[in-house]
Amino acid sequence: MSSSDLTVNEAGAPDLIASVWYTLGFKPLNSLVLVALHGPRGRVGSMLRIDLTPAWFGPAGVAQVLDAAIDALTGSSAPAFTGPPGEGDQAYPARVVALVAAQDALAVPPPPVIRALPGRILRAGIWLYDVIGVTPTAFRSLLCPDETCCPPGGRSLAEVESSRVAMAHVLRGDRLAVSEADVIGDVGEPVPSESAETPDDPDGSGDFDGSGDSDNSHGPDGPDSGRVRRRWWRTWSALLGNAEGWSLEQLDSGPLRDPHLRDAVFVRLVAEPGETRVRFLTQLLSGQTPPDLSDQWESLFAGPPDRVLLGRGEEILAFLARRGTAEQRGPVLAVLGLLAWYRGNGVRARLLMERLQAENPVLPEALPRLAGLVQMLCANGVAPPWAEAGPAAERD
Repeated sequence: MSSSDLTVNEAGAPDLIASVWYTLGFKPLNSLVLVALHGPRGRVGSMLRIDLTPAWFGPAGVAQVLDAAIDALTGSSAPAFTGPPGEGDQAYPARVVALVAAQDALAVPPPPVIRALPGRILRAGIWLYDVIGVTPTAFRSLLCPDETCCPPGGRSLAEVESSRVAMAHVLRGDRLAVSEADVIGDVGEPVPSESAETPDDPDGSGDFDGSGDSDNSHGPDGPDSGRVRRRWWRTWSALLGNAEGWSLEQLDSGPLRDPHLRDAVFVRLVAEPGETRVRFLTQLLSGQTPPDLSDQWESLFAGPPDRVLLGRGEEILAFLARRGTAEQRGPVLAVLGLLAWYRGNGVRARLLMERLQAENPVLPEALPRLAGLVQMLCANGVAPPWAEAGPAAERD
């Protein structure tokens, strides 16, 4: 998972915990969360959550959790925890903060995982900056010996809820889900196939309903594909801009079987505005495969996304997912998964991919490639380009 695009200077433990909450999208429990610290100022970077449920059932469970933590810090995800190069092109030492969220995280003596974690991380060559225990009501550093700042019973979570990071998230409209499963509550459940409805569509934008064979004349490669793509895009653009007289019921998920249209949706929501994006979208909406854009990658995707625009796009796509059958909403879930990764929410991306595969054990057409890409990005801890770049102050 990637860090938030917020910048809070001189942050403390309450800010760090709030950053974890809002990056995950919920308040974790029975979890070990590893948080990377990047650069000379300790900028919060990638995060990884590990389930702690087995850890309270003997040495085998403890070893399983610790092995998972070390594999994440030293395996394929290691670059995400090491961070970008520093001065002189030398990477700063890998530093992490460990958050242990459990009912008895502040117990004395500490649970076995907490006792064993510092030694295992040190032997792996990682600098463990701190271990913070978090219960449903309190938190404290488990390494700090000063009881005036870290009393045995911990400090109230009210400090986290009123921290500068929490307030910044609340002010920009971010909300916490009740649990991990609720992170994708907006997509709901698929409707039964026999209950699928045809949307109201006065302008014909939904005349490709995603049913039938892939060589349907309205399909992504059919003779009418360009007309369907353009009409869908007109409706999508109007809804994205909250244009008067347009309603969500006018949009259908069927055309998103077209990979050109899926790519266009992603580019429209996250790429930097400008001539390159316009040219890219023109090619995609014409059904052309764009040339290699590696030279334009930085100019297209280096900046953080427009959160208002991205949020509106996700809202529209989630609406389409809620009223589609499992097959119809497969492409929608795939696009939402890619958008979640770009936003920096690896938990949501992973859950969407798990839901997609549970509903569609055999993925149709080009979806396996897109779903596989999202899963690879999350599994390897690959952050979106704007998150890897970091704030300008960190690069100076």
